[in-house]
Amino acid sequence: MSVLRFFAVVFIFGVATTAWCVLGGVTHLRTEMQDAKLSKQMESLWGPKVVTQSAPYWVRDPDGERTAAGAIPPAASTIAADLKHEHRCKGLLRYSTFAVDFSGRYSFPAGQQEKQPGFFIFHLPRDITRHENLRLAVDDKEVPIPAEQKLTGRLSVPLPRDAEHVVSVAFTTFGQDMWVYAPGETAQGSSDWPDHRAAPAGADMIELGDFSLTVTTNFRDIDYPEEEFAQSPRSSATPTDGGMKATWEYQGLVTRQPMGVVMPTRQSAGPIVTRMSLFAPVSLLFFFTVLFTVVVRRHIALHPMHYLFISAGFFAFHILLAYLAPVIDSIQGSFWICAAVSVFLVVSYMRLAAGVKFAVSYVALAQLIYLVGFSYAFFWKGYTGLTVVIGAIATLFVLMQATGRIDWFKVFRKPALAPPRVPEAAPVQPAPPTPPLPRPDGPPAR
Repeated sequence: MSVLRFFAVVFIFGVATTAWCVLGGVTHLRTEMQDAKLSKQMESLWGPKVVTQSAPYWVRDPDGERTAAGAIPPAASTIAADLKHEHRCKGLLRYSTFAVDFSGRYSFPAGQQEKQPGFFIFHLPRDITRHENLRLAVDDKEVPIPAEQKLTGRLSVPLPRDAEHVVSVAFTTFGQDMWVYAPGETAQGSSDWPDHRAAPAGADMIELGDFSLTVTTNFRDIDYPEEEFAQSPRSSATPTDGGMKATWEYQGLVTRQPMGVVMPTRQSAGPIVTRMSLFAPVSLLFFFTVLFTVVVRRHIALHPMHYLFISAGFFAFHILLAYLAPVIDSIQGSFWICAAVSVFLVVSYMRLAAGVKFAVSYVALAQLIYLVGFSYAFFWKGYTGLTVVIGAIATLFVLMQATGRIDWFKVFRKPALAPPRVPEAAPVQPAPPTPPLPRPDGPPAR
């Protein structure tokens, strides 16, 4: 290969890199614009990204808060939350939504010195957009809820402490990403929590005398908020029919940490396609390096135009994925369809350019490793970089062993100029033969 052809290949690589950067930028912009629009729509339809249910309390004044003088928490709490999760696909983004059927039974002991009736206060989760089947009962007798309290989400029911009473509350509501039960008043509104895995601790310490929280799910991939912000169950969750069951049980625990469950999430296509597109030049660089090494060792003549069409075949994978992923619900399905198309394009082309054996043995294998394999590593959260580094080091070792004895001076040597061509002289026509002298008749003279 001449130096000029080598730099032509480098130029083609630069053009492909520019194209991938443009594609990655366009995909990122599409994702950001869709997220800004769709996130508001999803919050309007399904509620906040974190649904926070705070514990009730008893207070003397119907407008009193948890921090008011004389306010007391429940002596015993038995709470159940049934989470029904569902993924939602919107363009290049994936959203994790759920419905929660909540029910709680709270016991308040009798107060010997209490003269006034007092009130049971229960707050529905902040920022929810809807709730259904709201019911409240005192000592198993249903109590009507004023329409105003249903609208404001603050239930206030007269509850004397002349005897022990049990108050039950049940309702269904909706949200996204995470459901949390906070024994004390939370420091922030649920919609202000920036990370769907990180829930801030409650503002006030509270004692959980006889506390039980049971959360059931319709999914097996159960997870909890980060331990730094919330409490995980002391025992592992147990499988149920199609889901999991997690239980928090405490006797006399004093805490400010909430408890909850994080919904399973699917990786959104937009960020993945963006990262794959911006990383694609690395994949092509490895592929070109391997291809160039094989070409040099096996003395296969490839023109820069061959490298150009190979780059186009690689680029076809990413641009097809960017526009196919919003159509197909499964990002994995879109990935494999695009990978098959790209490999078919490149291998079928190189079959014509350099033969079937070369296309299948070297080109197909290298493309599966450096395009498909490196791109698929983006689905492995936390291991993408390690996977690429291991692949790069393994490739470096193979190339160093394969090229250690190659004379690179000879490979890149400028071909010697051919001697000037001398025009051929016209061929000399042979002289016509001289006819023999006539022989005189008669005998020769003596």
